[in-house]
Amino acid sequence: MRVLELGSYVAPAYAGMVLAEQGHYVEKWATERDPVLTLKQGDELWSWLNDRKHVCLDRHLADVLALHCGDFDVVLDNVRAATWHRLGVDVTKLAELLDVTWVSLRADDDERSFDVIAQARAWGDLGVLPFYLGDTAAGLWLAFKALAAPRGHHVVRQAAALAKLVEGEAIIERPAGRYPYDDAETYCFDDDTARVVFKGELIVEPARDAAWRRAHLANVRGRFVV
Repeated sequence: MRVLELGSYVAPAYAGMVLAEQGHYVEKWATERDPVLTLKQGDELWSWLNDRKHVCLDRHLADVLALHCGDFDVVLDNVRAATWHRLGVDVTKLAELLDVTWVSLRADDDERSFDVIAQARAWGDLGVLPFYLGDTAAGLWLAFKALAAPRGHHVVRQAAALAKLVEGEAIIERPAGRYPYDDAETYCFDDDTARVVFKGELIVEPARDAAWRRAHLANVRGRFVV
């Protein structure tokens, strides 16, 4: 497929990265002011997210109005609805005109993503690389939607994507204080091991730190490969 990636930061870039890894042509319209580049080790994160992509720094969002049917099969964006409106772009009509699968990532209120709040209270941009669960979960859902959804415009809500990942959709009647599927203390962790009882057998796993991952997982240009 020919994929056009629009927007900024991590989520659409992660989706485009996943599709590029699967052999699809991914063209990214970006700017030299992408906020990824302002992070600690932002250059490394930028390189990781945009590996195998065709990055264009001279295109503007409004240029989508000049696209023709057949230029792309898929469009990904995390642009606010208000921004598209200000640019005079009706995404739903344009997706129909171009005959593409257009997937937009939006916050539930079409405003700023809640993810920045979650990051501030969790990992932030510390560590070897930032760990943005809301972005990567949403990015995977964007990539899946791009592959599976029919042509037309589709909106993926970031909170909903994260809720699917953590089973937050499930509504289960259970006694207060009980785990929904497993008994309390089924999983035990300490500094050196993680232990879980599975089908009556105690499974003990050592901690998988960065040194272990470097030694035991396939590593290509600084990226762990599954």
